[in-house]
Amino acid sequence: MEELSHSLEDYLEAILIISQDKKTVRVKDLVKRQGVKTSSVIGALKKLGNRGLVEHELYGYIELTSKGIKKATKIYEKHKVLYKFLTNVLGVNKNIAEKDACLIEHYISDDTFVKMITFMRFVEMYSDGTPIRLAAFRDFMKTGKLSESKVKVKKLI
Repeated sequence: MEELSHSLEDYLEAILIISQDKKTVRVKDLVKRQGVKTSSVIGALKKLGNRGLVEHELYGYIELTSKGIKKATKIYEKHKVLYKFLTNVLGVNKNIAEKDACLIEHYISDDTFVKMITFMRFVEMYSDGTPIRLAAFRDFMKTGKLSESKVKVKKLI
């Protein structure tokens, strides 16, 4: 299957998210969530339908096919992990992290994404409060200086 445009991926993700909150998804729901015109939604649904990712009859409900659910879930899971990384690890503002996660999810390679998940698992293994290395990193983000008391300093360069 050919790759989807970022816009079509966003529509799939939006349909999945809306369907988690509501029993049915309608065109007007996508118009509101995506901030686009009805004609844009209709065009996107036609493209997604042609790829076997959604089912939609004119003026009817929008449903993800099993193939669509699989693709949308992969996109949404990537988004959630990126958001978590940006907010919990890097301390990015939640609104900015939401926007950045949406942008990054379209570009990040599977290899980099798996390494990011592995890094997050490693950090979370020190779950007795804030991991000391993460605390030292956050201090460094604020001050620009390494805290000798929180971490042994080793120059990488």
